[in-house]
Amino acid sequence: MEIKRKWAMPSKDTFTIKPIKKLLNKYVGNGKNWIDPFCGLNSPAEITNDHNPEIEASFHLEAEEFGKLINKMFKEDFDGILFDPPYSGRQVKEHYKVLGKKVTQLDTSRNFYSRVINPISRKIKVGGYAISFGWNSGGFGKKRGFEIIEILLVPHGGHHNDTIVTVEKKVQNTLEAGKKKRKVNEKNG
Repeated sequence: MEIKRKWAMPSKDTFTIKPIKKLLNKYVGNGKNWIDPFCGLNSPAEITNDHNPEIEASFHLEAEEFGKLINKMFKEDFDGILFDPPYSGRQVKEHYKVLGKKVTQLDTSRNFYSRVINPISRKIKVGGYAISFGWNSGGFGKKRGFEIIEILLVPHGGHHNDTIVTVEKKVQNTLEAGKKKRKVNEKNG
């Protein structure tokens, strides 16, 4: 695993921050066959979603609904996902307030992220990538078949939290599938 630390000014438009933009160019390229459930502005992904109807995006759904739709609508798996959700419960509340929507306790819990990640992680092909942004490096995780290959820490100075970018590669469909495969291999010698 490679860990880098590059200072940059903060921006609400994550994908425009210089070291993050450079990392995205490395993995995402032109964004073809990539998805983004929280696209905001400047997402390089081909298929985008933002619940704010004023943001230019392919879809304007709650991220959880977008994940379910992706599973139903697309037969092929994707090369990768950009996962740049609100980083805290407070930010979730702010996003909902701007749209005049009521936020629930479920929307500000850790479950908020899992409800989006679970359906979408199944649509990333083995060998594809999940690039997550936030204040932690949790990412999609081993139980969903992902392995961390790179972490970029982007400090912003002063009392700003670092933006942590976690790049994971999908190495198998699920951890459970990997366990079953190992057991079969052990039996066969």
